[in-house]
Amino acid sequence: MGILDGQVAIITGAGQGLGKAVALEFAREGSAVALLELNSQNVEAVRAEIEASGGEARAYALDITDYDAYAKVVEDVVAWKGKIDTLVNNAAIAIYGTILNDTLENWRKQITVNLEAVYMGSKLVAPHMVKQEYGRIISVASIQGFASSGDAGAYNAAKGGILAYTKSMAVELGKYNILVNAVAPGFMRTPMSFVNGVDETTLPDFIDWYVEKGKVPLRRTGFPEDVSGTIVFLASSYCRYMTGQLLVVDGGVMSTF
Repeated sequence: MGILDGQVAIITGAGQGLGKAVALEFAREGSAVALLELNSQNVEAVRAEIEASGGEARAYALDITDYDAYAKVVEDVVAWKGKIDTLVNNAAIAIYGTILNDTLENWRKQITVNLEAVYMGSKLVAPHMVKQEYGRIISVASIQGFASSGDAGAYNAAKGGILAYTKSMAVELGKYNILVNAVAPGFMRTPMSFVNGVDETTLPDFIDWYVEKGKVPLRRTGFPEDVSGTIVFLASSYCRYMTGQLLVVDGGVMSTF
């Protein structure tokens, strides 16, 4: 038996990186998973992998900033399984630039995907969770929500917004037995760690400072599987008196000078 047996989860950005790892781990733990992803080939591949291992999954290729399309997916999931236990707000994009050379278009695009879509998904699933008097809303923030690299202002603002909105929803929804929490990963080796075609976690400067000199105390970069288990915990019955909280999963980098 898995610790998520009988549950139903919606996971955004489920076609690659952390979202894929979360989807696979949820399925292994017994949850049916609705996979939301912009790239249709990626999300279908994840669905096939889950079903080949005996899990239940449905794939939805859509732009999660399209509120009407998102609403149709939520209704389809409810029709499919009769409930929604967990929403994992994971999908995100990053466009690097400073206040001096960024554009308003890029700012709005990142805020829409990284923060507004968190609001959309949460607003759409909350009524179903209220009705069943149970739910888990888990959002993926980042250590860049409270510390900055200096070239990702919109991304940082959105992730900081997730932290604040998580607390707000936790207060609003607590009386309905809906727990709302967030996870802040540190450096992870995912498609988003590629900047200008290069994986930043493999660069000599990164290896020297973060790994060999111990800026990351565990002395390695993270992987999606290092974070997905924390999200499984937040969705499970082991988490029952924690809400409005942020769990940092960063190998210890935020604990060092």
